[in-house]
Amino acid sequence: MFKRSTLAVTMLCVVTLAGCSSSPEAQPAKATAVSGKSDKPQRIQSVIADCMKQKGFRYVAWVPQPKPETDNDKAANGDYEAMKRVRSKQGFNVFYQVADPGSFRKQAAYTRDDDPNTPIRESLSKAQLRSYGKVLDSCNVKALKDVTGKVVKSMDDEYEQYEKAYKAAYERELNGDPKLIELAATMGDCVKGKGYRVDSVSPASMNERGYREFAAQMNAIAKKQGQAEEDASENRVYQPKLAQAAANQYLAKEIKAALDDLECGKDFYAAFYPKAGRIGDRLDSEFGRWRL
Repeated sequence: MFKRSTLAVTMLCVVTLAGCSSSPEAQPAKATAVSGKSDKPQRIQSVIADCMKQKGFRYVAWVPQPKPETDNDKAANGDYEAMKRVRSKQGFNVFYQVADPGSFRKQAAYTRDDDPNTPIRESLSKAQLRSYGKVLDSCNVKALKDVTGKVVKSMDDEYEQYEKAYKAAYERELNGDPKLIELAATMGDCVKGKGYRVDSVSPASMNERGYREFAAQMNAIAKKQGQAEEDASENRVYQPKLAQAAANQYLAKEIKAALDDLECGKDFYAAFYPKAGRIGDRLDSEFGRWRL
C-alpha cells in the first residue's frame, strides 16, 4: 500500500526535509538540481544535524544528488516522444508496479540503503527509535522555521500546509488557465470518443483521469482479496496479489488506454506539464524541499 498525494500529480518522489514518499505517476517531475536554484535543503539538513546532536542523537546531514535525466524526466516536461516511450511500457504507472515491481522501484529517487541515516535508525531499540522520531520531528520544525521562516506544529502540519498551497496554485494557475481549459476540453471530447469515462474536463482532472481509473480497478481487486480496507481513501492504492500472467494482462489494457489518452492529450500535456513543474519548483523552494 502506498499513499498518493492528489495534488502533486507530476511528482514521482517528493523528498521533504528528512524523508521521501513516492507517487506512482506516469510522468514524474524532473529533478530540481540540488546545487542550482536553492541552498535551502542543505541549510535545513545542517540545522537538523546540529539540533539532533544537541539532543543527544546522531544524524547525518544529507541531500541526495539528482540522477541523470531519464525518459520520465523528459516526459514530465511535456516531451511527446518520451511520454510515448514511458506509457508504452508503464501505462499510467498503476499495474506496472505489480507486473514489474523491480523496474518500478528503480524509478525512486533513492532507497533506504542510500540514506546514511538508515543504519543509525536500525541500530536503535524500539523505545530509542520512538524518541528519535519525536526529536527528529521537532528538529525538522526548527530547521524549517530557521531557514524558510515557515511556522509549523509538526511535519504532518508541514505536509498539510504544502498540500493546501499546492491545491490553491493548481486551482488558480492550472484550472484557471484559459488555454489549458480549452486544451483539456478538446482532450476530453477525444477521450470520450474513444469510449473512456470522463467525469470532469478541468485541466487537473484530465491529467489525473487515467491514473485514477486504473488505481480504482486495482483497489477493487485488492478489496476482493481482503488486501485493502473497505473504506480506504481514494488516495491510498493497495497492491493485490496477482499471478504474473494476470498482472501483465491488466498492464496491457492500461498501456493501451494510456496511449489513447496521450494521443488525445498530446497538446494538452505539452502545455500542462511544464507549467505544473514550475509550480512545484516554486513551492519546493518556498518550503525548503527538494524533488528528485
